[in-house]
Amino acid sequence: MFQKKTLDFAGLTAERTVQYQLNNTVESIEKLANKLVSVDYKGKIICESTGHYHLKLVSVFSKHKLNLYVINPLLSSKHSQANIRKTKTEPVDAKTLATMCLTERNLPKPTLTNDRNLLITLKVGQIKAMEKLIQKMRGSLRLYEETYQGLGFDRSEIQHGLSLKLAELKSFHKRMLKELEDLIIEENNSSNDTDILNSIPGISSTTVALLSQLDRNVQSCHSWVAFIGLDTSIRQSGTWKGKGKLSKRGNTYLRKRMFCAAWGAMLHDDKFRAYYDRLRAEGRDYKEALCILAKKQIRVAYHLLSIGEKYDPNKAFCV
Repeated sequence: MFQKKTLDFAGLTAERTVQYQLNNTVESIEKLANKLVSVDYKGKIICESTGHYHLKLVSVFSKHKLNLYVINPLLSSKHSQANIRKTKTEPVDAKTLATMCLTERNLPKPTLTNDRNLLITLKVGQIKAMEKLIQKMRGSLRLYEETYQGLGFDRSEIQHGLSLKLAELKSFHKRMLKELEDLIIEENNSSNDTDILNSIPGISSTTVALLSQLDRNVQSCHSWVAFIGLDTSIRQSGTWKGKGKLSKRGNTYLRKRMFCAAWGAMLHDDKFRAYYDRLRAEGRDYKEALCILAKKQIRVAYHLLSIGEKYDPNKAFCV
């Protein structure tokens, strides 16, 4: 389990449970990795995805090719809730993860990555944080400026400076998006994939870069839809069936990008516009219709990358 400065580890043997704590630094994790390699450890190691605190562990263990499984905290929470004693501490959580190495069947694939991919992950997180800050700052400035104008007050020099800072922040955000795009394209190193994804209506260059990083070794496009969080969560009991809603458990940044991509396709592509109009005529609200369009784009992207062909509207909307 991760904190900002420390890591809590737990290991299970036939005789006992071993628990200890070490600093969350590359040097400390490197020592642990070397020790595991020296004893030829081939077992599972599970950690939770906790913001960016787990990335040092991922970086070091990937270099040593250790079987590290990075899981969603929701999965470990399911096991924690099964405990009779409702104790929530880092050592207890670490022991829960150790137990999951033996009991959990639905683990993801082991995480093997490189520092460039970790840099991409960090930049995506930072861009997402910047977008939230820009949105809040823009809304606040607009609200107060409208009130000042309504009351007949003049803008002060400080308020003008805040507007300039917002514009500067937007400029940095745009430059960071370009950095991210260049990083992903360089890592992907496949112009054919880029050309294929660019052929899909509504897909921007940034979204192309993000989609190209998704795992191709999944069984179907539904895994991509679920990873992005556009899958539907259904509640049902007996003859009662609740209304479905988005799970929103996946990649929030990419989900937002796909929503924008669906909007762009609806505005500028006749086939997607006709599909959107049909969904609206069936009684879907505009957000639901756009989410369905986004899922359509994801399915199309997965299929086209699988067969190595560019987008053909007649095939995509053959029904």
